[in-house]
Amino acid sequence: MTTRRRFLQTLGASAAGIALGGVQNMFATPMTSKEWGSARKDKVRIAYIGIGNRGEQNIDEFARTGMVEVTALCDIDMGAPHTLKAMNMYPDAKRYTDFRDLFEKGAADFDAVCASVPDHMHFPIAMLAMANGKHIYLEKPMCRTFHEAELMMEMARRHPGVVTQVGNQGHSEGNYFQFKAWKDAGIIKDVTAITAHMNNSRRWHGYDDKMIQMPGGEPMPGDIDWDA
Repeated sequence: MTTRRRFLQTLGASAAGIALGGVQNMFATPMTSKEWGSARKDKVRIAYIGIGNRGEQNIDEFARTGMVEVTALCDIDMGAPHTLKAMNMYPDAKRYTDFRDLFEKGAADFDAVCASVPDHMHFPIAMLAMANGKHIYLEKPMCRTFHEAELMMEMARRHPGVVTQVGNQGHSEGNYFQFKAWKDAGIIKDVTAITAHMNNSRRWHGYDDKMIQMPGGEPMPGDIDWDA
């Protein structure tokens, strides 16, 4: 396994916000200090798709490693307040508003992609990345349907040299492994349906739980590439 590949596995897991000790056991073979030093010198050229909000957080995580060279930024809302930080951080990176143009015109400029976009865009971006031989760190959920998941897994099998990582965050913690152990041991069995409901505000998804009518309209964003 190449140093670049092993670095990408470790780096992707790091961006997922998981403690590296657990990550190395779950996702990647630990890198030696010599390999880590080599990876720092041989930076991975990366393109970011979705550079505001969660995308900005991922960009900061990757930047802290000192192991990436940012060659391209892609977002449909270039110049909005939530995308300006990344644009100012990397003024020399090529800019795109359509990820299809990024792959068609700029594929030679990057080795890996970090995609932090709305859920319905995860599948097409991941498929295009793998088809172009680009390593990809993709925010959760991986896709929207079982069929999309099957197509993505098949594409990954056809490109074994491509490193793929989904941002699991809390889903990589011990409580989920405990549930799996209970299921494997037969303690949880014959599950026919699961119903989940949440009525609390959740971090950046705040809402008024006493709302009795639709909220008023907001000004139309002026910088969005609506066609993209």
